Parts: sequence; structure tokens; C-alpha cells
Amino acid sequence: MRTCLAIAAGLLLTTQTHAVVINEFVANHTGTDTNEFIELFGAPTQDFSNLRVLEIEGDSTSQGVLDRVYTPGVADAFGFFSIPINNQLENGTVTLLLVEGFSGTTATDLDTNNDGVLDVTPWTSILDSVAVFDGGSADLTYSPANLTPGFDGGTFTVGGASRIPNGVDTDTPGDWVRNDFDGYGLPGFTGTPDPGEAANTPGTFNSLVPEPATLAALGFGLGALLRRRR
Repeated sequence: MRTCLAIAAGLLLTTQTHAVVINEFVANHTGTDTNEFIELFGAPTQDFSNLRVLEIEGDSTSQGVLDRVYTPGVADAFGFFSIPINNQLENGTVTLLLVEGFSGTTATDLDTNNDGVLDVTPWTSILDSVAVFDGGSADLTYSPANLTPGFDGGTFTVGGASRIPNGVDTDTPGDWVRNDFDGYGLPGFTGTPDPGEAANTPGTFNSLVPEPATLAALGFGLGALLRRRR
């Protein structure tokens, strides 16, 4: 049932789609971070290997330092490529940049005077970005899509988020919906899905958590189907 809902959500694509975007990420979830990932979304079977996803530190002790560089591969038939990065992403303030023409190295300080503007830019262009801000008074982010703890009316630091609908890109926090922190949608996780959150859906269409009435209707329909098969 969840797969059907995810496909339906994916069909809600609009003309606002970007050529390639960071479509979903999980930097933190309940328990050990064994299911972290960054998902890209573009054209079906598109080769993303010329792109890089950069993880830029935002915490006050090392603002602007390039912590990690991730290299994606070829998208699947629906345009998705998910990079598994278990227990690697920062759980605090961090920015993800999707760039092309990257020529830098990790541990480089990209914001040499710590003013929130990147001074060192070892790439030819930035295709997309998203940031998580944990509320630290001296922390810095480097994306207009800055997901603060209260960006959606919540109070906790964002652990993961999804673009809803898939690929929508207005370079604002409004493109994003917070994922269920307790892992709804991840293998082996039941989660605590609340309406208004997104499911965790690495490598497939993003989807909102169904409303309780929808869940009840799906459960009733499934029960009826099983009874008919007996």
C-alpha cells in the first residue's frame, strides 16, 4: 500500500522541477544512524557521476569547513540515485551543496572569515543546496533552503527531509517536509508517523504520511481482501 501511495505522490511533479536536485536526505534518526542517505533526482538513467555532493560544517567551531565529498552514479529508470552514508552526516548544523566541476579537497575552509559567505569555491556551478540549522547562536548555513527547528512549526532539529512534491525547487524551506524521525518507511523501522510529516523513502518517490482516515481505509480494504481470499 505504501508503495502505491509513494508512486501517486511522485506523479504530482510540476513544471517547477530542477534539472537535478537533492530530493531527500536523512542525517539523523532514532537509534544508531544506520540508514543515512542523500537522494538525488533528475532525468531517468541520467549519469550523475560528474556531480558531487558536498557536506559543509556549520557549527561554531569550524564554520565553512568541507567535511565530506560524495560521488553519485547513474539514476534509475525513474531518475533517482540514493547515496548510502551510514553514520557520516553531521547531526548538527550542516549544509549540503550539489555542485559540478568540483576540484577541491576535504578539510578546506570555504568560509575563511566566517561571515556566512563562501569565499573559496572550487566548483564551476552550484546546482542545488539545502541546510539544517540546529539553533546554535554562532552557527552558519550556506543555502537559502535553511531548515531551522521551527521551519514547519516544529521545535526539534530536522533529522531528515523530503521535497514534496518530488523535484520542486524554489530555493526556499517551503519545498521541504520534515521526515518522520523514528524511521517510518526505513527497513526494520515501524516509526511514529504523524500527518504533516514525510515518510523516509530512499531511492523512490517521496510521500507524505497518510492521514489517519486514509490509513484506516487502507487497513479496512486490506482486511476485506484477506477475508475474501480465505
